[in-house]
Amino acid sequence: MDFTFTDDQEQLRRAVRQLRGQSDVWQKVTEQLGLTGIGIDPERGGAGGDFVDAAVVIEEAGRTLLDVPVTTVLVAAAVLGRAGEAAARLAGEVASGERIAVVAGGDPQGMIDNVLDGDRAEVFLVASDSGLWAVEAGSDGVDVRPLPTLDLTRGQAQVRLADASAVQIGDADAARVAVDLLRVALSVEAVGAARHCLDATVAYLKTREQFGRPIGSFQALQHRAADLVVELEAATSTAYYAAWAADGSPEELGVVAPLALALCAEAAWHVAAETIQMHGGIGFTWEHEAHRYFKRLTTTRAMLGGAHVQRRLVAERAAIAPAPSAR
Repeated sequence: MDFTFTDDQEQLRRAVRQLRGQSDVWQKVTEQLGLTGIGIDPERGGAGGDFVDAAVVIEEAGRTLLDVPVTTVLVAAAVLGRAGEAAARLAGEVASGERIAVVAGGDPQGMIDNVLDGDRAEVFLVASDSGLWAVEAGSDGVDVRPLPTLDLTRGQAQVRLADASAVQIGDADAARVAVDLLRVALSVEAVGAARHCLDATVAYLKTREQFGRPIGSFQALQHRAADLVVELEAATSTAYYAAWAADGSPEELGVVAPLALALCAEAAWHVAAETIQMHGGIGFTWEHEAHRYFKRLTTTRAMLGGAHVQRRLVAERAAIAPAPSAR
């Protein structure tokens, strides 16, 4: 098994990284780079590719905290790329950037909280126990309420569905896969954000001086930084294994997706927290970017129920029996 990134994937990485600080980012993402078509077949208007290709883009979007719905739309594209003919038209519209679709896990006739980028979505792919449904955001019976969030770089919404018109585009298994793909995407995005935090911290340790020496020469800080490197590398490997499993070993996705989110969200949050601490006084200021990454990763850590829910799901899906009583 070769996990080396291809030349095309490295070019994707560079292209997304260069978007930071540019204007009209969504237009560049959709029209110039065609990134929203990743995972959708060319005959449906997409760019093709697998979920590892999407993961490369998502990681870089996390690294730069792009203020556009790259992560959520690429998940929707992957879901629609797997759906049948009922989703063909919508897949083409998402691929072209004409419409923004996001995955929302919940009841197609109920209330769904904390839908990522739900405040921007035009179509909700509602993943429920009864199947996977496409619901138009502007249709009757759909009430979208933006939520106040800790993370100011990405919105969330509460979606209330009451007798809303819904088109089924997949069965219960497709719905489960949709949410699992969201878990994997959040994992990859988290390690991208954490990677930026770690790089910025190491650069700061090399330049900030105390007692006439760079603080990075102090052994205590070297050990803290080294521990973060090990933790982040383990998380990155886990995230990309899950991304590969989406297409390369789909029978594993149900276990590795929640496993990746549990591990990566916690590791990335820890890196972001240490970034603030190791930057000293400046790391606590509003002007420094550290708080934006910490807020993003704090919200990611809480998504879909948090690490304890993900670990329980791993145990259930892997059919891990509880340890026998010692008595």
